[in-house]
Amino acid sequence: MEPKFIAQAKPTMAGMRALVHAAYGRRLRSRVIASALVAALAVGFLFWSGVKPFSLVILALACAFLWFFARAEGRMAQKLLAASPNQALVTEFRFMDDALYTINSEEEGKTEYSAIVRVWETKAFFAFYLADGSAFAIPKSGFARGDVARFGGFMKKVTGKETVEA
Repeated sequence: MEPKFIAQAKPTMAGMRALVHAAYGRRLRSRVIASALVAALAVGFLFWSGVKPFSLVILALACAFLWFFARAEGRMAQKLLAASPNQALVTEFRFMDDALYTINSEEEGKTEYSAIVRVWETKAFFAFYLADGSAFAIPKSGFARGDVARFGGFMKKVTGKETVEA
């Protein structure tokens, strides 16, 4: 049986950012926006009350939260990459009609499509979340066989779930 799609990938910072963006992007973005609004209110409070120590503390805290949430995606991606097994290995993903087969120089595996909980699509990656809590990202440029534009439809057919745009 021939695979419908073949892709190669290895864990990279860009792939981990795609995973984090897919899972937490909206929440992180809303927290950054909320922090920016609080910082703007703190600046307004600073001018309204005059430059007082209390208003400076509020502004400093608002800016600290803004900085923290703005950098959260990168920090989360770094942690994922550090915890990722087989960082140096290129894994080949073979999407067959019955299951997803993975092959690298150390192991071979089979993942049933029913174990795929969600598939996210970003501009450059497909991010996969599995029922056991694991995840992986495949760059669109890593596809050697199959039309990437049709991949979302294939995944809907085999998993029964829509590919979510991140």
